[in-house]
Amino acid sequence: MVEKHNGVWGGCWCTFFHLAPSEHKQWSGKHREYKEKLVRANRSHAALVYDGPDVVGWCQFGPLLELPGRMRGYGDMDVSPPDWRTTCFFVDRDHRREGVARAALEGALRFIKAKGGGTVDGYPIAIPRGKKYSSSFIWGGTESMYRDLGFRPLGSFGTSNRVMVMRKVVRSR
Repeated sequence: MVEKHNGVWGGCWCTFFHLAPSEHKQWSGKHREYKEKLVRANRSHAALVYDGPDVVGWCQFGPLLELPGRMRGYGDMDVSPPDWRTTCFFVDRDHRREGVARAALEGALRFIKAKGGGTVDGYPIAIPRGKKYSSSFIWGGTESMYRDLGFRPLGSFGTSNRVMVMRKVVRSR
């Protein structure tokens, strides 16, 4: 599925949140290689959604140590960093608007619960009411999906005010 979609998000391969600022130059243009390295080292996790034998979407998640990128926004908020992050969603273009992203987020939360739980942050895209927005650009999920699953808003992330930070405490089993 990643190949079908040109490496996801123009060749990102869902590595943006994995990269610490000091690593961006080193891995520029080599995102596929970097992702493979992370997967083989068990440092990249995703809850996959299947349609029969085919993966049709996922939610990337992991502890802060595994996903250290894009943390500067926390300096502007009066909150501690999370234990876990849900950073990227991707849904095959032929399965969008079918609940795949929500199923993937639910799967990630089940995994986090099984691993001891903790605070979980997500970064949904704030879509202004009445505005059309292409579902192909909702890499962070939607605010309503997070809200429906018990997340509460903490504030905007970055300067655009389009990316929200939402948090939930997941209790362990």
